Amino acid sequence: MALTEYLWIAVLGGIVGFAYGFLIGANDVANAFASSVSAKSVTLRQAVMIASVCEFSGAFFLGAAVTSTVRSKIFDVDLYENEPEVLMFGMFTSLFTAVIWLFIATFFGLPVSTTHDVVGCIMGFSIAAKGFSSINWNVAVKIFISWFASPLVAGTVAGIFFWLVKRFVMKAEDPFQRAYYTFPIVLTIGIGVDLFYVLFKGVARFDIEDIMSPSWAVPMCFAIGAFFGLLWVFIFGPCAKSRIEAKKANKAALMADAVEKKADVESAPEPKAEMEDEEFNSFEQFLGGEPLAGVGKPIHAKEVVTAQAVATPDEPAGTEVKASLFKKFMNNTVDQDLHAQSMHESARAQEIWDNEEQFDEDAEHLFNFIQVFTASLNSFAHGANDVANTIAPMSAVIGIYMRGEVSSKTGVPAWMLAYGGLAIVVGLLLYGYKVMKSLGYKLTMLSPSRGASAELGASLTVVTASFLGIPVSSTQCIVGAVTAVGLVGGRQAVDWIFLLKICCSWAALFLLAVICSAGFFSFCYYSPGAFYPDYQTEPVD
Repeated sequence: MALTEYLWIAVLGGIVGFAYGFLIGANDVANAFASSVSAKSVTLRQAVMIASVCEFSGAFFLGAAVTSTVRSKIFDVDLYENEPEVLMFGMFTSLFTAVIWLFIATFFGLPVSTTHDVVGCIMGFSIAAKGFSSINWNVAVKIFISWFASPLVAGTVAGIFFWLVKRFVMKAEDPFQRAYYTFPIVLTIGIGVDLFYVLFKGVARFDIEDIMSPSWAVPMCFAIGAFFGLLWVFIFGPCAKSRIEAKKANKAALMADAVEKKADVESAPEPKAEMEDEEFNSFEQFLGGEPLAGVGKPIHAKEVVTAQAVATPDEPAGTEVKASLFKKFMNNTVDQDLHAQSMHESARAQEIWDNEEQFDEDAEHLFNFIQVFTASLNSFAHGANDVANTIAPMSAVIGIYMRGEVSSKTGVPAWMLAYGGLAIVVGLLLYGYKVMKSLGYKLTMLSPSRGASAELGASLTVVTASFLGIPVSSTQCIVGAVTAVGLVGGRQAVDWIFLLKICCSWAALFLLAVICSAGFFSFCYYSPGAFYPDYQTEPVD
């Protein structure tokens, strides 16, 4: 029977659930593409477009078809069998508290674990409602251990991989050729690992592990990776190679043309002395071009635009306003210059980027492909796996409201998966740039080869941990991987103060989530009111 008197909790749970999905997109998803954006493999706008498609597709097609009642492994769900309204309200307060702390972390650009945030909040409410014995401490201990183990493991794998790439590819006599023939190996590993991650997490949702067991799934995934590696060698590689060489030749031609024009300008006769600067500048404005080097004053873009606006026919005022608002929106979201902003905000980041070693440009360009592809697969896997974190508390609130009882397993409807996927996409679009600046620019310098190494190291760690059933944070893995890749260039290549701030935020977020969630639930639940059945008032004579 539906708990109709608690409709307000179900409505607010849906709203707050969207807010949490929004913040997961702004914090968690931004991690997958931060290195790609900072390495100039893709623009921020392209990253948002690719990640939006991958996240939504993963959430909708491989999202949780069957999930336990909101983190049933963290606490004992059976304790709430006769009090479904308590669990319903507790999940709502947990979700609300998780939104507050995740927003604070994202506002300050701190990449944190959204999973640990919601788990901490759920633990806090359950402790307040049923005591410490209601928590499954074996699972909690695994989470605590993963805080230390997963960044170290991911960092070790990524550091070794980048050291090999740097030593035997980027610093070789012909790095472009080395990178070209190394690429199929990297492609095989990247596709094999990430495809296994998607399949392993996906089939777990549908309870068909016996049909798709790891014993044949692993060789199948790496065989597919090897197939794409061969496609690169015989089809895509030659096309990419000719494109890079054509781009290089075109760049050389442009440089030669620029040198020739500069020589012509320098050999041109000086303007007549009687010609006034004002007249000369007006002539330049009339031409709409830039002033000659060393002559007159430069023409501002605003003046050129104004002159062009006068010459063009009048446009409807509404069109002008809409174009202005759209441009302003894009400039404040996906068209921002994150590199310039990050260098302005952090002098230490500027120092690291100025002093870090540069590799062959053409060889780096080959790593753009694997970096973008790996980031896309990570994003798809994140949508398939972590959409449950987004909608699990919300689905529990709505499910308990509709059925009026606690179930050990709660089916998640397709519309709810789409709802969570949409929230993630909107969060990435509007607020993902905050964490992208932190992880992509302020921690260390990232190039395509460095970013690809970090993403492969983080992916391999997440896959292995998922296979062994150890809960890890994708955020902590990528932070450890990026740090290790930077460390290969020397201790001075990492901003250790900023890294310490990130690590402290992980522990602080979990502790604050537990304490605040327990406090908020206790304040609402144990206050005199409908949720406090033992409270009775004595009639007054």
